Amino acid sequence: MTLLELNDVTAGYGNTTVLHDVSIAVEEGEIACLIGPNGSGKSTLMKSIYGFADIFSGEVRMEGEDVTGRSPQESLKNGMSYVLQDASVFPDMTVHENMLMGGYVFNDDERANARAEELYEEFPALVELKSQKAGSLSGGQRRLLEFARALMVEPEVMMLDEPSIGLEPKYIDQVFDRIRKVNDLGTTVLLVEQNAEKGLSVADKGFVLASGEIKFTGTGTELLNNDEVGRLYLGG
Repeated sequence: MTLLELNDVTAGYGNTTVLHDVSIAVEEGEIACLIGPNGSGKSTLMKSIYGFADIFSGEVRMEGEDVTGRSPQESLKNGMSYVLQDASVFPDMTVHENMLMGGYVFNDDERANARAEELYEEFPALVELKSQKAGSLSGGQRRLLEFARALMVEPEVMMLDEPSIGLEPKYIDQVFDRIRKVNDLGTTVLLVEQNAEKGLSVADKGFVLASGEIKFTGTGTELLNNDEVGRLYLGG
């Protein structure tokens, strides 16, 4: 079943157009990876889905429902979470307080605390950090916290913008292991990844975006083995 799709979406910010008639489809249960050069519109595509960018024409659909122009708050309440490229933890709050912020839409402290405890079982590295200020965490620890917090609402779709950016190699492997595990638990994943080979290696489906347009679509393996994709976008 197609869970998330963009149909001929043209989008950007104010008077600036970044995406031009972009169409993609992500099936339920997939990991889909979006790659392309800097400035190609990858983050804008994610923000168009979530409600942070302006959609000038076309539509975004989730489970067949037209959700074009839905606000970020509505997106979160309706089964979609988004881990931004830039660090988004609240540095002066503890790890546990950050976790609870991920469940603010519950309006139920008991439910939020119960969900946080469930996630500590999935992210045991965070247990000993619960009372630590998030601003003191390493880059890899912050990214794990952002992942866990994004799962508080048990999203159907989790969007990740450059999850490995700025991380040490050991944390990059941990992040991609976590992406696989999140997907194994039933969450569909759409990610943008500057480490194109790493992103495509975990992806069921991949899209190559350049100059605001989709240039190639295929399975992760197909794109990794595509000579033109390799020459233009993978440094091969």
